Amino acid sequence: MKNDNKTVLAVPDDIVPCRIDIYLVQEGIGLSRNQIQKLIRNSSIRVVDKGTKPNFILRGGETIEIEIPVDEPFKLLPEDIPIDIIYEDEHLLVLDKPTGMVTHPARGNWTGTLINAALFHTQKLSPIGGDFRPGVVHRLDKNTSGLIIIAKRAEVHLKLAAMFAEREIHRQYIAIIWGHLDDNHVVVEGSIGNHPKDHRRRAVITHGKSAKTEFTVIAGFDFLQLIRAKLHTGRTHQIRVHLDHIGHPVFGDPEYGGRGQRINGISPQHRKKAKELLKLTSSQLLHAKELYFKHPATSEMMEFDSPIPEDFAKTLNALGFPGG
Repeated sequence: MKNDNKTVLAVPDDIVPCRIDIYLVQEGIGLSRNQIQKLIRNSSIRVVDKGTKPNFILRGGETIEIEIPVDEPFKLLPEDIPIDIIYEDEHLLVLDKPTGMVTHPARGNWTGTLINAALFHTQKLSPIGGDFRPGVVHRLDKNTSGLIIIAKRAEVHLKLAAMFAEREIHRQYIAIIWGHLDDNHVVVEGSIGNHPKDHRRRAVITHGKSAKTEFTVIAGFDFLQLIRAKLHTGRTHQIRVHLDHIGHPVFGDPEYGGRGQRINGISPQHRKKAKELLKLTSSQLLHAKELYFKHPATSEMMEFDSPIPEDFAKTLNALGFPGG
């Protein structure tokens, strides 16, 4: 018998005794054993008039009630979180995202994102991008800081997206990397796609999406370099993937070999210094510093420059770099 989201099952008298979770899997109710066990623990699956656990033994004649919780539709809520607004007009926002903040809601981060904060400030973002990503034209990784554009109007969002596709929006990053590049100016072209062994990462693979990054050395240190990175495409994790691919991961990057994995690859006299520097930051030292584009509604040239964040500055100071 079924009533809305509740189902009642009568267990035949002549069954072979077995666990309730196994019985329901065998009955084909459309749920996995793990899902059934979770619903039992939440009391959404129960044996009438009997205490129920996932290992409850059915012996025949019982009545099982199954009540599947109804999922509430996702609603993106404004949150009063401080954000650094570099520029705002009726068309768009330019924000300076801090390290550690996720750009938009997704699995594992439904709240506390830059978009939650932006909604509290403006309450008007472009609907393009759907319920989870309103106004998001491009994104920054959680632990990458710096400048990001958010669209307020749909037509502006579409123009910005086209400008990104035509490479008319120029972004330059700075990063501290392990080791020294082969030249003061290096261009890396390598198609990027899902990592073959780790779904959380990306990698340079044969059948990925084309990607191009330009690297220029700003300053060199004993076992590190300060570089500028210019994006010619906008693939997920692109700068981090390309630097890892050429053997120079971003300093402090936990996902792409930029933390303690590199210690044994440097000379013994530098290892102590490297360990001290790693204590200054918990994430990769990659910062979206400069942003240049022609305003999609007014055609005015927009130029922005973000100051480096505190952990980045501390590391440069410790390296003796002037202005760090």
